[in-house]
Amino acid sequence: LLNQQLSKTPRTPMKRVTWEEKLRRLEEGEATPLRRSARISQPPERFSPGHIARMHEHLVSDLDDCMLVDMHGHEYALDVCLMGQVHEPRSVHEALNRPEWVESMHEELESHKVNGSFELVDPAVVPPGLEVLRCQWVWKYKHNPDGTIERPKSRLVVMGNTQKLGVHYEEVYSLVGKHATLRGMLGISAALGLDIHDMDVKTAFLHGDLEEELYMRQPPGFDDGSHRVCRLKKSIYGLKQAPRQWYLKFDEALMDFGFERSECDPALYHFVRDEERISLFLYVDDLLLLCSSKALLDRVKDFLSSRFRMKDLGEVKYYLGMQIERDESGILIHQERYILNMLQSFGLSEANPVRTPLPTGFDVHAYEDEPLLRDELVKLYQSIVGSLMYACTTTQPQIAFAVSQLSKVASCPKMFHLQAAKRVLRYLKGGVKSGIFFQTQPQSQVQLVGFSDADYAGDSASRRSHSGYVFCLNGAAISWQSKRQPVVALSTTESEYISLCQCIQEGVWLRRLFGEFGHDHAGGVPVFVDNQSAIALAQNACLHGRTKHMQVRWHFLREMVAAGEVILQWCPTNHQAADILTKSLPFERHGVCMTLLGMQPHDDRVPAADAGILVLLSLADSMLWVAPTHGQGGVV
Repeated sequence: LLNQQLSKTPRTPMKRVTWEEKLRRLEEGEATPLRRSARISQPPERFSPGHIARMHEHLVSDLDDCMLVDMHGHEYALDVCLMGQVHEPRSVHEALNRPEWVESMHEELESHKVNGSFELVDPAVVPPGLEVLRCQWVWKYKHNPDGTIERPKSRLVVMGNTQKLGVHYEEVYSLVGKHATLRGMLGISAALGLDIHDMDVKTAFLHGDLEEELYMRQPPGFDDGSHRVCRLKKSIYGLKQAPRQWYLKFDEALMDFGFERSECDPALYHFVRDEERISLFLYVDDLLLLCSSKALLDRVKDFLSSRFRMKDLGEVKYYLGMQIERDESGILIHQERYILNMLQSFGLSEANPVRTPLPTGFDVHAYEDEPLLRDELVKLYQSIVGSLMYACTTTQPQIAFAVSQLSKVASCPKMFHLQAAKRVLRYLKGGVKSGIFFQTQPQSQVQLVGFSDADYAGDSASRRSHSGYVFCLNGAAISWQSKRQPVVALSTTESEYISLCQCIQEGVWLRRLFGEFGHDHAGGVPVFVDNQSAIALAQNACLHGRTKHMQVRWHFLREMVAAGEVILQWCPTNHQAADILTKSLPFERHGVCMTLLGMQPHDDRVPAADAGILVLLSLADSMLWVAPTHGQGGVV
């Protein structure tokens, strides 16, 4: 009925009102004027003079406290207080209005001029169809090891995201050194009392030679108005192929000096002449030099300075986010500054610390009915896990299992997981200076020992087991892994066997690596396991009814044992250092495992039953490995 009535009602055609008509009505007062709000607009209270004055007083008070209180990282605390006043430029216009950044940008352009990175040419010389790449400025403050600002640094970079494969570049792969190699060098330096120095290559990527014809626009803020473009003659920051071209250039220089590239780590180089030996570790443009002769060290430094613009930093104190402290007792590596930065970034600077990374019996698949986090909290969770991952792969092996568990749900976390991630941060807060300690050895001995462990069906969703291994150099961890196994193990023997195979692969590599340093483990690398059935299965090539289904690749272990690459030994579970990499442990057991890894527990209350010296025999008739535990001054 309603439709019928509506259909009978004649429709009045709508009349379009032009802008001229609207303007006429406004002038004649026929149109209704727009309503204006009568509310008085005021700036937010945080911009009021009184609030700014109070904030200034609060800042001055904080600065006074930072300068008066004697605490670890006081320079960092001072820098955090000043962080609100100092920031990098956000635009070219802002940078050009700040004298220190203008000077920094001029220094960058001068380095390009000296290096001959590019030349200005007429745009007509650009081949048809070849896109001229854009460029931009990147501004960052460089910091000292204690967190204070060293100097402003400007970098001119090409926008490599606009490059096209096959047109602007071909190969892009460039390697970097392994952290296990780095920690091994530090361990050797501590054990033998060798000098280890740090050098930095200035504008490293500018030294690479380009194989393609590339053109770039003039730098923003420094365009001369001639409409000319820059023809790149050498590699420049931002190009996809820049890291590769730099590595090839540096490798060529080392070969000219007489270095030999390591077969175990291509970023490691050795030079040996008579009784003199020097090893060079490369991570992009940061170098570590381990040398037995001061004269040879100076000669290598002079050679590198003649080929590249080098900065000699002397004895290493800060490298790849690690703070390195050395005294007569050994070398300590930790990440105090990095951890404090994490706590500051995620708002946990004032949080109460906890004694273990995760509670005992933690199950990442618990609370299945709990809703997923919002998008912004998902990004927060992923940021926390990513930050923790770098710490656990560098100086914090005791959180490797926790990070492995939290990474499983990185794409679909819940509030339960976010709370667990924050708990790991609170755990690190309890020992911001806790790290790995490489002790000086009275007899200059270099002994490598491995530990392998696994749980059984620990993943409640897939029922897969979790593997963990760690290798220690003179009682300090240099290489570790905590990882879920790729297949479901049908028994504890099978899970331990799979974990042991993964451990042996790393052990064989480490043995050859240290052989290049002149420390060959002739009798094989000892590896300790707390499962006698797994040892028997590895030492005897027999087919059992309960293991005949195991994949062939796991039996690589038998071949390495037969070849004498490794020596399998049994140890009791309470002396298994890798136990911390396979499950969340109670505090007492967690502290003992940290001690076996060469780390200081976060709490001094280690049970008396576990204090003292752990002795593991039966490596060989004349060999004895001794690990220090909490409270001991060194290795016996």
